[in-house]
Amino acid sequence: MQTEYLQFNKRDLSHAGELIRAGELVAFPTETVYGLGANALDENAVAKTYAAKGRPSDNPLIVHICDKSQIYDIASEINDYAKTVIERVMPAPITIVLPKRSVIKDVVTAGLPSVAIRMPQSAEARQFLRAAAVPVSAPSANISGRPSPTTWQRVREDMDGRIAAVLCGAPCEVGIESTVLDLSRQEPIILRPGAVSAEHLSQLLGVQVKLLTDPDSKVNSPGIRYKHYAPKVPMVLALDDDFDKLCAFYDQKVAEGYNPVLWAHDPLRFVGRNAVSMGLDDGDAATKLFETMRMLETKYDFIIAEFCQSKNGIYDGPASRGVLDRLLRACGHNLI
Repeated sequence: MQTEYLQFNKRDLSHAGELIRAGELVAFPTETVYGLGANALDENAVAKTYAAKGRPSDNPLIVHICDKSQIYDIASEINDYAKTVIERVMPAPITIVLPKRSVIKDVVTAGLPSVAIRMPQSAEARQFLRAAAVPVSAPSANISGRPSPTTWQRVREDMDGRIAAVLCGAPCEVGIESTVLDLSRQEPIILRPGAVSAEHLSQLLGVQVKLLTDPDSKVNSPGIRYKHYAPKVPMVLALDDDFDKLCAFYDQKVAEGYNPVLWAHDPLRFVGRNAVSMGLDDGDAATKLFETMRMLETKYDFIIAEFCQSKNGIYDGPASRGVLDRLLRACGHNLI
């Protein structure tokens, strides 16, 4: 099909909403990454999402809303923890998992009895969702397994000709997908780390909010059961600040015929070697993560990433666990 590229004006927003209600797919910006939207109440439309992305059908989707009242139409049970998060945190880069109502079909939740719900902080995203006038299911708007897109130009690289339209908005400020907080069980647990940290949620809810440690188990979250975010070239990850080890590994790859790059917190250390900054801090690293990954795969043929999540280090802020999670899965847990 021919993909339309729409702007954030009244006419194009209205058209984007019409496309959603007609069962078509529309990519749209959020504060985290660009999403690939479909009418969450239309099973055929949701099925198109899996086809366009090449996404496994047992990987659930997040349902996006523009108004908190919609949560009560989608979720069958909303406990006190959920009420606190809804009232005091949302809209934000957070997704909450709750027991679902029958209006949300199994194709959205991959057969799970729970549904993931998100109200984006992005004003552009909420404009689009208001125009859609229905709950919108949306994974990231990329080919499954690729780095998520944080600009409409990156959406075009993966989705041109596969979907009806792209709403061309601002680059995404957060840069990594939302924190997924499971509130469908007795105790809250984070299924996917993001910009809203476990520490913040623990303080808010008055209970320790733990992070899921077994990603191979069947859990209620989108985007954690498969290798994700992978560049087209080999990638490894170093979790310590060992300058000599990084240089030796880089030189080994050069000897093997590669044109490698060091993706590090201080690229100026690596004089005479290809090196690019990971970011000034963990928030900056999150914002740039996927865009830099896509850039590096076009210029180099081996990525050596460094992310030192030490106490009092530059990457120990609220986005740190989210960035580390994406890096680990992008390199397939291939550590040096």
